[in-house]
Amino acid sequence: MSKRSEVRKLSGAIAGLMVAVILITGSSFSYPTLQLVWAQAQDEGTPLKVALLTDALFSDGGWGATAYNASQALKEKYGLELTTVENVAIPDIEPTLRDFADQGNNLIIAHGFEWGDPALRVGADYPVTKFVVFTGLTNGSNVASVFPMQQEGAFVLGAVAAMMSKTGTIGFVGGQAYPNIINIFEGYKQGARYINPDIKVIGQYIDTFTDPARGKEAGVSLINNGADFLFHVADLSGQGVIQAAKEKGIYALGVVADQHNLAPDTVLTSFVLDMEKAFDQAINMVQNGNFSGQLYKPGLEAAKGASGDGIVFIAPFHNLDSKVPADVKQKLNQIVQDIINGKIVVPERTEASS
Repeated sequence: MSKRSEVRKLSGAIAGLMVAVILITGSSFSYPTLQLVWAQAQDEGTPLKVALLTDALFSDGGWGATAYNASQALKEKYGLELTTVENVAIPDIEPTLRDFADQGNNLIIAHGFEWGDPALRVGADYPVTKFVVFTGLTNGSNVASVFPMQQEGAFVLGAVAAMMSKTGTIGFVGGQAYPNIINIFEGYKQGARYINPDIKVIGQYIDTFTDPARGKEAGVSLINNGADFLFHVADLSGQGVIQAAKEKGIYALGVVADQHNLAPDTVLTSFVLDMEKAFDQAINMVQNGNFSGQLYKPGLEAAKGASGDGIVFIAPFHNLDSKVPADVKQKLNQIVQDIINGKIVVPERTEASS
């Protein structure tokens, strides 16, 4: 068949589909219906069109940076037509989602807890577009959420802090008291108390993810109240927490990314989210036509890219390895395996305990 005949055949198929739609629904039809028509007419060789949208910053060394790096790796792997947008203001989340759905993206990765409800509303109007909310708790027919069991990684960090603390007090700093962040700190408390039921865990929420000075101020306050380990979930503000630990000569614990490079003699270890693995799974579902609008809750894995569904792992100690006693390392390895095997269950808690 000639190229002209193929084009004429495709045009005829599209026209037939549009006539069928008109006969069924009347003379007018919505944009999502047109979107469905064109989606059905796409050539198989067309690159998948993906957007990564977030209210975070790609320069934050953690949450935003890890997502950006994962998206770039997958762009190369799959030849994606990829758009990335950072620093979206919270009031602009829904219009931004609508804009990128209008642009015909096949998959929109909405990166942040606040994106869940807007994704549901927009998804209802764009049934062909697939949405994945990373650390969301909402889902619909074309909206999936990935809510990693980050409390499992935090449990391990709480355990190491409790085993190595000299003051019997450890601290944490959060950017906002979102359910997913409360869940992380509750896991941290549980891990610490698993080792030492009498450990004192103190913390602050500073209501900002983008102010290192405010993070440092909170970190210094916790140190002044006896904390000799600091854990943060505060994105860019968390760099200030790490700086406070560095200046006061205590250890910090990182989150989402391996944050060792931010302060090699201060960040003892981190729990890391294997976002590349999570995003890869979402892309595969869209490509294979088996996308499912579910709430996924992957937990701990033994190492980055390990088999199974886990996407949370513990970073190495790097140059601080010699500072960690052998019995502590042995205990931590056992805790990780016990969590993976279900011998230790770290429950979700989205409300703060005393």
